Amino acid sequence: MALGLCLYGMSLFHQQTQTTDRPHLFTEGLPPAAQKVLAGPFAGAAADFNLLAVFSIYDVIRTQSRDHNALWHKLHARLTAAQQLDPWFWDVYRLTTGLMAFHERGTSAAVELLSKGANARTWDWEMPFMAGFLAHDFLHDDKRASELMSEAIKRPNAPPLAVGLASQFLQASEGSESSIRFLFYLRASLPAEYRDVINARIARLQLAKKRETQP
Repeated sequence: MALGLCLYGMSLFHQQTQTTDRPHLFTEGLPPAAQKVLAGPFAGAAADFNLLAVFSIYDVIRTQSRDHNALWHKLHARLTAAQQLDPWFWDVYRLTTGLMAFHERGTSAAVELLSKGANARTWDWEMPFMAGFLAHDFLHDDKRASELMSEAIKRPNAPPLAVGLASQFLQASEGSESSIRFLFYLRASLPAEYRDVINARIARLQLAKKRETQP
């Protein structure tokens, strides 16, 4: 099975070297169920392989100015496959947040993946908390946001900041200030290369807040 997985990876690499002008390199993969059968006891390695494909797809999205709707679907499919192969793998959710959550085409899918992560990583308060914030601030689905944040603050080791922000939301006192503070917290927890889109969101919220306070 491991040999089969290696051969499959080599075939995709060969495809890349032979078709370098094609924008969908490394974007075509087997369905998660088939990958799981092929990987056998090496499901974690198969999840890693999908994440490598995620980087390749995102690089095309980032560097080429064209409509990338199909590529966003492929990126989501690869993250979903990695999540199903290894639902406890933190990097799947970090990439979901950093690459998809703050893009119009990716937020809803990100909330779904983070919610699945919250179900698998039952000790992790961050997963439902992130999903809850995104559901509120981007999807405007406060019912789901309330459920996710309520779950987050019940988890062990939830820090006071998280509890405080979630409590503000649950008490219907949320606003731009709460969103800004959460985004600063989230930015600190992500690698530097994923922070640009969060910085842009913070800047927009701060500008909107400044306009609101001007006479």
